[in-house]
Amino acid sequence: MTVEHLGVVVSSMWLTVAILAGGFARTRNRSAWAWFLLTLLFGPIAAFLLVVWPPVARAPRAQPSHSPAE
Repeated sequence: MTVEHLGVVVSSMWLTVAILAGGFARTRNRSAWAWFLLTLLFGPIAAFLLVVWPPVARAPRAQPSHSPAE
């Protein structure tokens, strides 16, 4: 394998990890785009932090009150 091919393989793997991190971020109630970009910049370190940190708790949705009209 030449150096040129190695660069293409590593770049492809880096981009694949960033795409997977963005998808996984959605399952943990985090911003997919933000984590995609973070993983694109910082690589496996950002992906590791995404896996290790606990998921974000969702805020409860406001329930409409069903009080009788006055």
